[in-house]
Amino acid sequence: MQPIFQIRHPMLMYPSAIRAQRAINLGGDPASNFGRFTLSLQRQRKLYDWYLEHGAAVGIVPRVIDADDVMKSPEAVRKLCRQTGLDPDAVAYEWETRVVEDFRISRFLSTINNSRGILPGFAAEGLDMEEEKEKWRKEFGEKDAGEIAKRVDESMGDYLYLWERRTKEEMKDEGLAP
Repeated sequence: MQPIFQIRHPMLMYPSAIRAQRAINLGGDPASNFGRFTLSLQRQRKLYDWYLEHGAAVGIVPRVIDADDVMKSPEAVRKLCRQTGLDPDAVAYEWETRVVEDFRISRFLSTINNSRGILPGFAAEGLDMEEEKEKWRKEFGEKDAGEIAKRVDESMGDYLYLWERRTKEEMKDEGLAP
């Protein structure tokens, strides 16, 4: 078994988490202890580093995949499967919609359960913090938008650290320097 860390840009992940938490009355206050705990990538980075330090001796290599690569790069997903001993041909890019009876679980899985495949338009490419903060102000109010922005800023070092170590599609040699 090989550990896989799926990451997503905090500007997309954190507001989504707040929405889901609020929908099931699980708080959703980004300034609370629970908010600070859930709106962080610090534990993922520490666990990744722990696997790096201790896993090699027993053949465990932690892997990272970014949600954007899952959406845009089937070859990166196939490569991750090969790296971890999974069957690349078993990856589902399309599926039937699904109903989950448990409201709490269904809320956190609503986008995937209501879709028939990977949805375009949810990538982090081209995001602008000021534009996102304005959206958060309209949706969550000034105070919570500021807290979300603070959590995003605090997490960017950990996100970029993991992102730089992600499994990505092999670049084709086109005569260009990397």
